[in-house]
Amino acid sequence: MRGLEWLRSASAQELKPVYVIYGDDVYLRREAVRAVVRAALPEPDEVGASRFEGAAAKLADVVDELYTLPFFSKRRVVIIDDADPFVTSHRKELESYFESPSATGHLVLVVKSWPGNTRLAKLLVKSGLAVDCSTPTEADLIPWLTARAAKLDSKLEPDAAKLLLELVGLELGVLAAELDKLSISTAGSGKILRADVARLVEAGRIETIWKVLDAATEGKGAMAAKLLDDLIASGEHPVPLLAGMTYSLLKVHHAGRLRSARLSLADACRTAGIAPFAFDRTAKQHAHLGPARVDQLPALLLKADLDIKGGSLLDPRVVLETLLVQLSQPRRD
Repeated sequence: MRGLEWLRSASAQELKPVYVIYGDDVYLRREAVRAVVRAALPEPDEVGASRFEGAAAKLADVVDELYTLPFFSKRRVVIIDDADPFVTSHRKELESYFESPSATGHLVLVVKSWPGNTRLAKLLVKSGLAVDCSTPTEADLIPWLTARAAKLDSKLEPDAAKLLLELVGLELGVLAAELDKLSISTAGSGKILRADVARLVEAGRIETIWKVLDAATEGKGAMAAKLLDDLIASGEHPVPLLAGMTYSLLKVHHAGRLRSARLSLADACRTAGIAPFAFDRTAKQHAHLGPARVDQLPALLLKADLDIKGGSLLDPRVVLETLLVQLSQPRRD
């Protein structure tokens, strides 16, 4: 079951003897583990929960914990973090345990991957639950952000949610922290607007950097120069500005290379780490720059980086302006 979906109803579901929590999102894995502990051990101090590190955990100790009832709780939860080596070393024993688990102990295995075609995975279907904590999609995160904001007594406007995702990315932990900050800052109105996100999220300045790049990579050199002037006038230093531009333009380069290898726009952008709502923008950038300039982006960015850090007598601001001029010129291929 997908992590966000399961978390919405975890407290109302029947407890399972075994949980396998897997996937690459650290925040989601942590919240899933907490949900199991809260459901099994309602005591605030979580009496009855034990944790082991997978590389060091001994099978006998884990089994003892699962079958030993604590003094102050009716249940016990045994969590094995980074449990991949533990599963590999004790697969046969775990298969036997999955077939006949403890009646009062709940085993939580936190692993990086969980192939569904193994005998262990098939046994889990009968005795427990696998929770997929892979990084959610944008389509999953917008309703999650909206619901989380509602719990904080805030209404998150749809365009504000989209900007927050664009600025922060698909990192749940960072999104949660930024949403908490936004809800506190807008407590007076009870609404979180797009302008609030642009103003209050630390990454808000990146939106302006993106506007600079959008203008330059769509042939609007004068607008790009004006936006750059505004950023520098507000106190931004050219070195971090170039770093922000490099972060975005290397994704454009990566997606361009993948498209030249016959991947579709959507597949190329996803692989390059570009959010779905930026696919159209990336297509426009590719159309303006052309394949040759897209290929040259790493070299252009490296030269600008060296120049801005002392490799040229030009003022750092002029180095950035030169880069924008190179990006804004019409394509020749």
